Amino acid sequence: MKFFRSFALVIAALTTAMTGSGLAHADGASGGSNYYDGKDPAVTGCNVNASPIANRPIYDRYTGENVATIQIYYSWSCQANWFRVTGNRYGGNANKYIASDLGGWSNESDPGYGSSYTMMVYAPGATHIEGEVRLYEPGINEYNWMASGSFTL
Repeated sequence: MKFFRSFALVIAALTTAMTGSGLAHADGASGGSNYYDGKDPAVTGCNVNASPIANRPIYDRYTGENVATIQIYYSWSCQANWFRVTGNRYGGNANKYIASDLGGWSNESDPGYGSSYTMMVYAPGATHIEGEVRLYEPGINEYNWMASGSFTL
């Protein structure tokens, strides 16, 4: 996809020394002109009336096995989207990118097993959104991605 090049450049600039497990969320880079672009859905309250609108698989790059899931959400009150990665079994960074046709975007890297989510992008109604995920192993192989997934809605 056209975002992989810019995604890879931004990810190369983002490094974290954090370790952990369970639900994780780290700071990342965000852009856009709407109030909800780059905001945390839990802090803004946008998660209260949000609905899951789609799921997409994340596949291991070597075996093709479905190893995790992208869960895409829409907040009816905030008219914004974000996604959550669930089932990250690799334990390294989960590098996530989401963007809308209106110019909002968020790029983040969260370490650890389990799940993590992105910040929001404003996308009212049928606004086009897309996203990508790469999962990495921790430690010596932290720059070798193990699984990836993407979506376009």
